[in-house]
Amino acid sequence: MDNNYLDFTISFFSKLNVGSNIINPTTPLSTKVDLGLRNAIVGADNTTILSFKDIDTDFVRKNIIYLMTDRFDCHYIFIPIPSDSEENLIILGPYITINSGINRTNELCHKNKIPEALVPFMHQYYATLPCLKDSSIIENYLLTVGEHIYGPGNFRLEYLRQNSDEDTAYITYMDANTGTDDIMARLEYRYELEEKVIDAISRGDFNSAMHYSTDQALRNIDNRSSNTLRSQKNNLLAFNTVCRKGAQKGNVHPIHLDEMSRRMAIKIENMASPDQDREVHREILKRYCTMVQHQSTSGYSPTMQRVINYVSQHLFETELTLQSTATALALNKSYLATLFKKETEKTFTEFVNSKRIDHGIFLLNTTNQQIQDIASSCGIPDVTYFTRIFQREKGMSPSQYRKMLLQ
Repeated sequence: MDNNYLDFTISFFSKLNVGSNIINPTTPLSTKVDLGLRNAIVGADNTTILSFKDIDTDFVRKNIIYLMTDRFDCHYIFIPIPSDSEENLIILGPYITINSGINRTNELCHKNKIPEALVPFMHQYYATLPCLKDSSIIENYLLTVGEHIYGPGNFRLEYLRQNSDEDTAYITYMDANTGTDDIMARLEYRYELEEKVIDAISRGDFNSAMHYSTDQALRNIDNRSSNTLRSQKNNLLAFNTVCRKGAQKGNVHPIHLDEMSRRMAIKIENMASPDQDREVHREILKRYCTMVQHQSTSGYSPTMQRVINYVSQHLFETELTLQSTATALALNKSYLATLFKKETEKTFTEFVNSKRIDHGIFLLNTTNQQIQDIASSCGIPDVTYFTRIFQREKGMSPSQYRKMLLQ
């Protein structure tokens, strides 16, 4: 296939977790096209693209791009490949346009008269499919790319919808391994993505974590609730757990992990609309990555990690000193002072002030507390002194930093 726009289209939909296959319209469809669905619930058949009802049998030569919805409410796109010698096409799909839920899947199974023994498989199948809700974006994309592939006015979009088939003879039982290869591959891919998200968060790498976590394979996990908002909340609660694992891998102390996890769970449960999903997803990720950047003890010796964790737990104490810390951890004061300079290139006081400002940033990111209260929580009751240290460390005042977060 020598067409940059077709290559780009395959790559574009791949980013959305939508598969692609190049086929000849007269050849029986591979089980890969529908991820093994029909093979699993009906058995092998010789169906071809041209056997679909109402399809133009000469659509490849006529440059007709089809948007097809099958009887199981799975969506596909048929794109003819321009060629003087062969009549081939790209099939993109399957994908869904409405989030799969337990009630919706049961309704589809009932409409298609699918046996009860196959319903659990159908729930698993729909849960692996990407959900592309905005059909207008896909249509406009196809109109745009079609102009470049075939030329303006030399193609058209058409729509096909399969009706339920009363005469379908379904398999009445299912072997544990039947038709699951493609589904298992997608599940494995999902867990690979999850590991990449965890690894990115452990480094405080927001951009990489955002890239992997917005993959469709991770955005449609929970389908147990018939309520869309509840499903979105369940997905975000699961995502909150993934983020906590990432921060834990980044050597953030459990005291910070527990506080962040609790705050994010409250934010999730306070969601009033499914439309808040992306905003909350981004905020959760941003806060965990920021926490890793400021609270991680990676790179320090075991002794220094103990010291840093102790300091983090006692930042609110105004009398936190080198002597009090050395005594609490049964360390020599001079040794501790030398260790600080060696591993942090700061004195104890400089390090504590730096951690207090980091904690202040954490609170500015995760709470709506007044700056006076944040200063006190950081062990600096004098808000003027806190502001001066903050300005020196970050190049802006706490108020300016908070305004920046709201932009």
